[in-house]
Amino acid sequence: MKITCNKISKSYSIGRAKKRNVLNNLSFILDEGSSLSISGPSGTGKSTLLNILSGLDDPDNGVIYFDNICFSDLSNNEKTQFRLKNISLIFQSNNLLRDFNVIENITLPLRYKGYTKKASEKYAMKSLEIVNLAYTKYNPVTNLSGGESQRVGIARALAMNSRVILADEPTGNLDKDTSISIMNNLLDICRDNQVTLITVSHDETILSLSDNSRMLINGELI
Repeated sequence: MKITCNKISKSYSIGRAKKRNVLNNLSFILDEGSSLSISGPSGTGKSTLLNILSGLDDPDNGVIYFDNICFSDLSNNEKTQFRLKNISLIFQSNNLLRDFNVIENITLPLRYKGYTKKASEKYAMKSLEIVNLAYTKYNPVTNLSGGESQRVGIARALAMNSRVILADEPTGNLDKDTSISIMNNLLDICRDNQVTLITVSHDETILSLSDNSRMLINGELI
């Protein structure tokens, strides 16, 4: 899915009068099946950009297109439905459901997407194998290490078979060798299936693996 951002701006109020500009007329085009990595100092708006692209936040100005669909013009409910069908998120904090085991955390969003129980479990196991965690499928997520939890979050995104993956520090809790292995697997899957990938990371090695790499400075991609 091709992503087009045109002059996206976002600011937040600080106190009664001051505003902090986070994104300033930010524009880019990312072709279907391509990958873009974004780096930059903390607080420059990298996570804000991912939230806007996923519809979890709204820009002050500008438009976003996914292929020929103007995402910016959709209602909140339409954005939710579009995200469920087309966008997978990998969160920095993994956002696993503590009352469910590993495989249930992966199959639950698939069931919401309309997959049968059998199909959901099939895709869940395939994604767990990719991140080398098939043996944890029935483990409570509360028993996982930080690195294992992050890998389950990545597996959940892969299992969704989405057309776009937005990843916020996807390998932040992993050692270097595991990070490179999983990132290469993620990139291979995206290229083979024409999935568009945007990754936010501070890891120079991870940034170098993507098709394109940009820095977010003063609200603009350079």
